[in-house]
Amino acid sequence: MALNAGKHVLVEKPMCMKAEDAQFLYDFGKKKGLFVGEGMWTRFFPAVEWTRMHLGDGGIGTVRVVHCDFNIDGDDVGPYPTDSIYARELGGGTSWTMGPYVIAAAMMPFGKEPDSIAANGVLANDGEDVGELAVGMTMTFRNCENSSSPSSSDNRGPPITISIANGMVGYLAEDSEETQYAGKGGRITLLRPAHCPTSARLTPKLSGRGNDDKAKVAAGGNTETFVEFPLPPSLPEIEASGGIQMPNSMGFIYEAEAVRRLIGAGQITFPQWTPEESVGCI
Repeated sequence: MALNAGKHVLVEKPMCMKAEDAQFLYDFGKKKGLFVGEGMWTRFFPAVEWTRMHLGDGGIGTVRVVHCDFNIDGDDVGPYPTDSIYARELGGGTSWTMGPYVIAAAMMPFGKEPDSIAANGVLANDGEDVGELAVGMTMTFRNCENSSSPSSSDNRGPPITISIANGMVGYLAEDSEETQYAGKGGRITLLRPAHCPTSARLTPKLSGRGNDDKAKVAAGGNTETFVEFPLPPSLPEIEASGGIQMPNSMGFIYEAEAVRRLIGAGQITFPQWTPEESVGCI
């Protein structure tokens, strides 16, 4: 309806319940010359952009292992089983409400959907017709030479081009919620809350197991690189209406500003979260 009326469109994730429906929207927007994007707001946080830059510069080598999780206490959002996060008919259940975050995090170094996914989950056992309460998944990505200038450490070990990622989402209990990317040369961690992070840490890898602490001593200090990007301040109008309800929600400004810039430049979608990634995530 909006596209037919000549309006640009930004859709909350998941954009659609079927990949082919999402692809139709992107194709239709392209035909109309209008912007169409899915609101994967995580990709626009400066800490995530910093991480993406360092994943591509070869410092840690090709990403071989990804770990990401996003588990909350569902009671902090709304009552079980009536809140919309549980309502199957409204797209409730963790696969749809939170799954896109960890799948997108796993996809970021590779720019494509996983080649395989194995998953397991937890369903309600009280007879309520609700979506799944927790899902764990393991994803593999083939032909993954993601860094533009691979580290010399990539030459060690098995000559494979397959990377593995694991992710977990759920409403059962709140966890640490970090995302970590590891290669032969070190690891980069998006710190809590990783779906809307304001800080990240790069930890170089020395030879041998568990040498992080030894590296600090040898260097006379901390060899890690820590970065922090404070959020924009809240606005009086927001505070007067009750304030921010969810963590780091002022970070939506980053996504909104990206939309403004792209539409102004005549672009029809996000380079930070491409149609291929968006459709592949669904």
